[in-house]
Amino acid sequence: MKNIYIVLLVAIALFSCYDDKGNDDYKELEEVEVVLPDETYNRSFGEKLQITPTVTTSIPENDLMFDWEFYGSLGNWWSKYVSVYQGKVMDFTCVQDDTLLKNDGTYELRLNVTQQSTGRHFYSNVVSVNLVSQVSQLGALVLHGDGTSSDMGVIVAEEFQLTASSSPIVAQVFPNCYSDANGGERIAGKGVWNVQVYPSYGSNAPDNIVLIAVTDQGSAVVNSKTFSRIGEWNDLFYKGLNDGVPQACWNDNYNVYAFDGGDIFQKSYGKSTFTIPSLSGDEYGYELYPLLYRSSGSSSIQGVLFDQKSRGFIAIGQIYDFTRLAPIDVNSDEEETVSAPFNPANMQADLIHMDEGGASGRVLAVMKRDNGEYFMAELDFKASGYSKVPKYIYELNHLDDVKNGEVIDWAFGSSYINMCYYATADGVYRFSADAGKTVTSEALMTVDNTRIQFDGTITLMKILKPVVGKGYYLSNVEMVVGTYGGTAGSGKLYSMEIDPFSGRVQTMNAYTGFDQIYDVSIKGW
Repeated sequence: MKNIYIVLLVAIALFSCYDDKGNDDYKELEEVEVVLPDETYNRSFGEKLQITPTVTTSIPENDLMFDWEFYGSLGNWWSKYVSVYQGKVMDFTCVQDDTLLKNDGTYELRLNVTQQSTGRHFYSNVVSVNLVSQVSQLGALVLHGDGTSSDMGVIVAEEFQLTASSSPIVAQVFPNCYSDANGGERIAGKGVWNVQVYPSYGSNAPDNIVLIAVTDQGSAVVNSKTFSRIGEWNDLFYKGLNDGVPQACWNDNYNVYAFDGGDIFQKSYGKSTFTIPSLSGDEYGYELYPLLYRSSGSSSIQGVLFDQKSRGFIAIGQIYDFTRLAPIDVNSDEEETVSAPFNPANMQADLIHMDEGGASGRVLAVMKRDNGEYFMAELDFKASGYSKVPKYIYELNHLDDVKNGEVIDWAFGSSYINMCYYATADGVYRFSADAGKTVTSEALMTVDNTRIQFDGTITLMKILKPVVGKGYYLSNVEMVVGTYGGTAGSGKLYSMEIDPFSGRVQTMNAYTGFDQIYDVSIKGW
């Protein structure tokens, strides 16, 4: 037994000598220190999370692999750190999904650095990322561009909110929301119109609320929250049942209406696409002007169209299925010829602009005769019979700007006779629709009789009356005028609240930073 102990002691001694010799040759492996600069990051879904770490090591960087990892589950019952982005500098868009980043909340994030030659892992400090649903910029949606390409921006200001703010809003201008969200890409062509598809009950189907921009060369359908492009005009239609000629789109309480190639499509707020046309212009032989006037108060006229072939107004007896169509002929409901200032079924002129305006419940239509003369017709589509629809004719050719074809836009305020306007390249002018009296115009004035002056060339003038969400609190009294100074970024939008009784300006603001302004609408979602 004693001999066994001696052998063991000798073996231990020999092993100890071997270990000491190994320690003489051992080289300590290099370490990696990884530090993230902040402890907390706050982002909205759809926004980018960009983090530059501090990495301290003597290991060559080509031997290192960088994985940014959120702690969570990919649909399994256990949680772990999941790699979402590879690269030393994080440049990750926080997209809400059904697995890892499901809901608003706080998520743990770390950087995992792997030495590829040894497989060793080094971890940064764990930081918190607070994610919330995208807070969308709400306000005036501005379509503008340089004549060859277009962009969409937003003006966040009190007068462009759906409801009056209980506290002051600091005005902000975001001129390039579309291009900023799409890697610098713009929409090809010169802008024509834009709109937010947000009918009154649209919030019940938020995925169907989109922005549409149309140019003379193309179109874009855009996510209302993030401004990311999700398609084009034709993608709104089921299996290409449209002609691919976007003409107009607007909202109603429950429905969205679209004009495409002379056909009218409609869909409820709960449907994502349009299907077959609700009214085919070719089927009826119509060449429809892209405007649908919704009437109320008349059992016989629920809606009105204008046929550019017959140059007459068409009544729609049932708006939801576009049935009971008939020309609004003053002689159709009388046995004898009726004496009227004009016959809506045969205007013998082209329609230039139509909107609610003049006396309460009336519609004003600017027309151009074959001889080049302009006039304005006042109609009452709430009348009890077709013979009572035509009210007055206002000749306009004595106004030099009108006669010379210098008018670029018309606008009318609903239910107020003094809210009639036209714009030329260098000014905005007001007149009244007063029971057929001769029209006299004046330069747009403030309520204290000061003339409104605009910088640059006027490119747009309109009164905002959107059917968007549950309503817009300045509908019918908010006028916008766009001007352009001829150079990039010289576009300016004037915002004016109108006194509806006098038709004059009560307050005015101006917002800069755009190119040439083509259209303005309200973005309420």
